[in-house]
Amino acid sequence: MIYPVELTFTKGYIAHPYWPELEKLINIQKESGTRRARSEEKRVKALRDYLAAHDMSMDDYEKLQARAERQFYTFGDVGDDDMMRGRPGDEITIPAHQLYGCLAQAADLASSAIRIARKEQIRTVLQVSNVSTGKSVGDGVWERFVQVKSGTGQTLSNQRALRSNQFLGPFVGQGFVAFSEDIVAYRKMVDFVEFAGREIGVGASRKLGWGRFAIRLGEQANADAVDAPRRRRA
Repeated sequence: MIYPVELTFTKGYIAHPYWPELEKLINIQKESGTRRARSEEKRVKALRDYLAAHDMSMDDYEKLQARAERQFYTFGDVGDDDMMRGRPGDEITIPAHQLYGCLAQAADLASSAIRIARKEQIRTVLQVSNVSTGKSVGDGVWERFVQVKSGTGQTLSNQRALRSNQFLGPFVGQGFVAFSEDIVAYRKMVDFVEFAGREIGVGASRKLGWGRFAIRLGEQANADAVDAPRRRRA
């Protein structure tokens, strides 16, 4: 059964994606030695020498950097979604994989009275679509100072580092959820997703209140109506 769903974000949402392009950019900066260079002149020279040796131009590098610094997912990035086809490619979306991460963590933390399945089974019990935000640009930039830590959590410096992320302010996102009431009751499903939105949240900086949401499920949707945009474009 498919239900339309509204997610109300009272504070807002930060995506902070880790793109494949960001991984490539970090590797280039490490391998080229630009991070170890002590002057801007040496950094530029080290980068140019590396790019020339790997058949890349500075223009290629700048395009890679621009894509690596994208702050949100869009429908153009996440690909086809049977329940959300027909949305503008530049519209910011909350991707289904982030929602599944939220639900899996909720399944790991919720009591048995609320939990609908083990975290490993969430994707088989509940299917979620990408969520539309109705926005194509961020609403602002959130800046804060953080401790610099290694990947293992060890503090590397007492000096704080400035971090910034674009955010979407308060908004109502729209999408769909699908589940079988033969497996889990409607009311328990709603209670579980409410718990996930209230206690876990979605996206980045959730411990600081971002990405928390309230849920409202609509009446059961007709699967043919959900799929109508795809048929109209065929």
